[in-house]
Amino acid sequence: MKHLIVIPAYNEQEALPETVATLQQLPDAFEVLVVNDGSRDRTGAVAEQLASTSRLRLHVLHLPMNCGIGVAVQAGYRFAARQGGYQYVLQFDADGQHDAASVETLVAECDRRRLDLGVGSRFLVVQDGNFRSTFCRRIGIRFFAWLIGTLSGIRVTDPTSGFRCAGPRAWASFAERYPDDYPEPESLFWCARNNLTVGECPVRMHARQGGVSSIRSFRTVYYMLKVSLSILIDRLRAREHRTP
Repeated sequence: MKHLIVIPAYNEQEALPETVATLQQLPDAFEVLVVNDGSRDRTGAVAEQLASTSRLRLHVLHLPMNCGIGVAVQAGYRFAARQGGYQYVLQFDADGQHDAASVETLVAECDRRRLDLGVGSRFLVVQDGNFRSTFCRRIGIRFFAWLIGTLSGIRVTDPTSGFRCAGPRAWASFAERYPDDYPEPESLFWCARNNLTVGECPVRMHARQGGVSSIRSFRTVYYMLKVSLSILIDRLRAREHRTP
């Protein structure tokens, strides 16, 4: 059974080589897809070069313009649907924050617990060197955890985590419909609302190794308001049909 690791990348020429290098330890069951999200630097060229030397099978998909994290990740899910043969599809950041040593653990936990969506949580690991984001970000994370828990009844600690593993029912649905702006908390709530099985697994995270975060200063308030409103509106919708 194959698994696909989707790496959305926008202006990540500095961090991408090391990120891909850390994944080379994984077994051959894993394939990697770098989605170059209309980068203005050499991210696309770097990804193509890495594809020619990677031990794992590495695909590269170039978007014609910067479409945002949601579109880039959905492109990965659509790639998985068209290629076929994948069991789990994982999202893995290009900036070096996610720990490759946790990939197999996350997949194993999803398989053992039969999760449709397994979210890697930095807050379930108590050890030195585990990066838990900035103080302001942690406030936002706790707010979304409370909001999602209140509206869905599921307990989560890291709803904004981009380190996640989607099973066939989840990623097949994501290939057809996925939030296009700040997708992590919205897609998590969508799964819970549609009775897909959601759970968290402890993972280690690192500080960003390069590039610039898509959520900065003045956009933080916009981010929280938009995501909150999207979740509240989604709560009013009827359940959508899911792939069995």
